[in-house]
Parts: sequence; C-alpha cells; structure tokens
Amino acid sequence: MRLKNAPSDIRPVFRRALGVPSASVVINVLLVTLVTNVLIGAPAERKPVDAHGTTDTVAVDATLLLEPSDMHDALGADLESGYVIVRVKVSPKSDPLRVTPDDFTLLSRKNGDRADALAPAQIASKSSLTVRRDTRGREWAQQTNQPGFSGIAGIKRESSGKDDAALLAALKAKILPDMDSKDPLEGLLYFSLDAAKLKAKDLTLLYKGAGGRITIDFK
Repeated sequence: MRLKNAPSDIRPVFRRALGVPSASVVINVLLVTLVTNVLIGAPAERKPVDAHGTTDTVAVDATLLLEPSDMHDALGADLESGYVIVRVKVSPKSDPLRVTPDDFTLLSRKNGDRADALAPAQIASKSSLTVRRDTRGREWAQQTNQPGFSGIAGIKRESSGKDDAALLAALKAKILPDMDSKDPLEGLLYFSLDAAKLKAKDLTLLYKGAGGRITIDFK
C-alpha cells in the first residue's frame, strides 16, 4: 500500500498499522549500531602493569608500559612505534651490587621474541653499536652509520642521518643507572619489541645480573 497521496495527519496511523518505522526510529537504530561497532572495534587500552621478583640478594620491581601515552609521560618525549618501556626499581638487600640495563631482557611468551635493553644512542643516534640475534641465538655487533639502516629489530634511522638531540637527552636522563650501589636504583629500560598486538600477560622481564636470576611475569 502506498502512503504518498494519503493526508499527512493519517500517514503516521497507516505507518503504525503496517509496522513501518518512522524516520526518527530508523536514525536512532543506525546511531546505536554505529556506536556499538565503534566500541567493539576500538582496541582496549593497555594500562601499566606492575610485577615483582626477588632473590636472596636483590629485589626488582617493574612496571610495564605499552601505551604510547604512558611511555610519553614516563620519558617526556615521543618514541616511534616498535618500542616498549619498563620502569624498574632495583633494590640490593645487603651488600652493594653492580646494576646495569644490560642485566635485563624482555621476552614475548606469545611469539618467542627477545629484546635486550637498549642504550639511548641505539635509539636516537645516527651511528651506534647495535647487537642483533639470529634464530640460533648467536649475537654479533655491527657499526651502522648510514641513513636508513636498521639496527636491533628494525630500529630506524632518520633519512637525514641527524641525531635526535632532544630524544637522546631524555633517554639518557631517565635510563636505569649503570653503577655499583647498596641503595635502591630506579630508571627506565628501553626495548625494541613490536608489542602492538601484545598484551601484558604475553611478556616476561628477565633479570640476569650480580644479584642472580629472576623471571618476572606480567599479568
């Protein structure tokens, strides 16, 4: 039945009788559907996750940062995609211990990727000593100073070959100190790991240093 020629005041009656939805109802349904799809498709925010590990000689507290906004807040500068930051506090229990970022490795339990902590120059300098690992676990060093070269797990250099001075300064200021200490030391660790599709529960921080060995699972 066509409603085109029906009086305007009668059309709503015919629509209700025939089960034809009004324009406002159709619009509301479309809006609800659109909002639902957006919410379902939006990735969940990955909040910082704390974890702890200890031996008889040292305790390590770690906070995993996966979201760019959290990493920016901790570092005070932006990092390219492909990096993960872990904030750590290393607390010797009695005697002084040597503490260094080299004590730490980040492991993905989801795909087996491993990443050693990076020095600031490996991220922000045009020329740095990079360490790469093949599938058999061999490591080797490679001096790179050509624009566009990749270092650890795809670290990118600017095409101009210029250092990012501001980023380098921020990385140096916030990194975990490399020193002997009997007091707790705090700082950031930087890892080159593609964590875009990873969750905290996929990652483990490994400590292998003067205080022994610790496996810290984020959950």
